[in-house]
Amino acid sequence: MNDITNFDRSRVFSAEIHNLIPGGAHTYSKGDDQFPCNAPAAITHGKGAYVWDLDGNEYLDCSMGLTSVSIGHGYEPVAQAVCDAAFRGTNFQRPAAIEREAAQTFLETVQSGDMVKFAKNGSTVTTAAIKLARAFTGRTRVAIAREHPFFSYDDWFIVTTPCSRGIPASTWNLSVGFGYNDITSVEKLFADPDHDIACLIMEPVKFDPPVDDFLQQVAALCRDNGVVFILDEMITGFKWGVRGAQHVFGVTPDLSTWGKGIANGFSCCALTGKAEIMELGGIRREGEDKLFLISTTHGAETTGLAALLATVEAFGQHDMIVSNHERGASLKKMLEQIISVHGLDRALQLSGHPCLFALTCRNAAGEPDDAFRTLMMQEMISRGVLFQGLFYPTWSHQRPELDTIAAAFDGSCSVYARAIAATSTKGLLVGRPAKAVFRKTI
Repeated sequence: MNDITNFDRSRVFSAEIHNLIPGGAHTYSKGDDQFPCNAPAAITHGKGAYVWDLDGNEYLDCSMGLTSVSIGHGYEPVAQAVCDAAFRGTNFQRPAAIEREAAQTFLETVQSGDMVKFAKNGSTVTTAAIKLARAFTGRTRVAIAREHPFFSYDDWFIVTTPCSRGIPASTWNLSVGFGYNDITSVEKLFADPDHDIACLIMEPVKFDPPVDDFLQQVAALCRDNGVVFILDEMITGFKWGVRGAQHVFGVTPDLSTWGKGIANGFSCCALTGKAEIMELGGIRREGEDKLFLISTTHGAETTGLAALLATVEAFGQHDMIVSNHERGASLKKMLEQIISVHGLDRALQLSGHPCLFALTCRNAAGEPDDAFRTLMMQEMISRGVLFQGLFYPTWSHQRPELDTIAAAFDGSCSVYARAIAATSTKGLLVGRPAKAVFRKTI
């Protein structure tokens, strides 16, 4: 791909959008402060693994809508299923017939839990899981893995980040942290018999795999201490496997949350779990106190559920999990070889599984550095690869796309090596470095 230098319409868009939308986007990780100055301000459309910006520039997409687009942009079988559902009506006074079909298919395919509740975003289902756990145990506190960056925009999670403004102080002690792969830190949480912990939530795996049967040990500790064990498969589901990373690692949680890739970018998330817990949100136990679980007008819109069904079918038809892992392993190997050729083994490290891996960028002193990270993003984008630090191979990333990513990475590493040699990004990085989403000040 040719170097991209035309951003006239993007600049106009950026100048106007912040007057209309707080933050300039509806997801903070899509904001201007998360990218270098040469990033496209907005995407007009996408097809397969490619997207186009306001100025007509074409990019190969590396992270696919925050990893929610699990097959490809505009994948026709999913898009057609959504269109067909829309023409039959999207919302009704009673449950749509597709709700039963989607629930049966999802539970049979994913095989995680006895019951399912659908919603439109991940925060809704993770917060619902917390509410269920509190009702089931009669406790209030939530244990959260410190290394996992995002579970919900609701107070119970955001209070654990530097962005706690607007959250009542009375909620601050309701969430406690533990370390992933640090079983001692979990044991300490439960050492006091009055720990008041209702549930423990974490992703089954991020970029570092569980060691010493960590997941199984946590599950056993939760069981022995009457704590609800929640696995967030928002990212890992439909990447590690259609049945999630929990199946790969052989562990069974009490509740699981799902989203992002389960509907190829369409809005569909799910909470699954054991019937004895999930039924607390039902209406069949007459005489019991009612738990108001999830009740959203658009939670089971027919279009999202149709996208879910078509996505599940496509993954099964084309054995996409195996294919994605194979191509991801190939890409990771190519990138590691490029890093070695440029002598950047100390500065650039790839971590994670072939289905989703990340690049850590360090400065000449070997420390993680936002300026150097932004420089790598800048150089990849200038070569036509929309990159934010993640490599997510989907069905749309076939061999030509992998070669394009590798070529862009090779050219970017040449510039990065110059910055390492100079011990600075000065003269190479245009504009300011990208910032962390969770930070105390703007």
